[in-house]
Amino acid sequence: MRPAGMTRVERESRSRLKPLISHEEFLHATPNLRQVSCGRPNCKCRRGEKHSALVLTRRRGGRTEQLHVPKDLEPGAHLLVDRYREIQDHLERISAAAWDRLKKKKKKR
Repeated sequence: MRPAGMTRVERESRSRLKPLISHEEFLHATPNLRQVSCGRPNCKCRRGEKHSALVLTRRRGGRTEQLHVPKDLEPGAHLLVDRYREIQDHLERISAAAWDRLKKKKKKR
């Protein structure tokens, strides 16, 4: 579609989407914070004060996969998931604009 036929929101979303999918990594997963025991015999988690651990989950091929993320990689993992959500938001805006255009075309018939 030519830019002249797009809404302002659609043009903005497309321009913000391009660099995200072209140059940046992104990850479709759900972050879950879990309370876990480490297994060391004298650790506080043996007394009930469990450790926080980030686990990413995703569905693939009808199965759920989980990935434990070490503490030092947590900020990067959150960034990848946030970037995917931003991409998804832009795609939804573009799709909504296409939906509206199709509805208008249908009414004109």
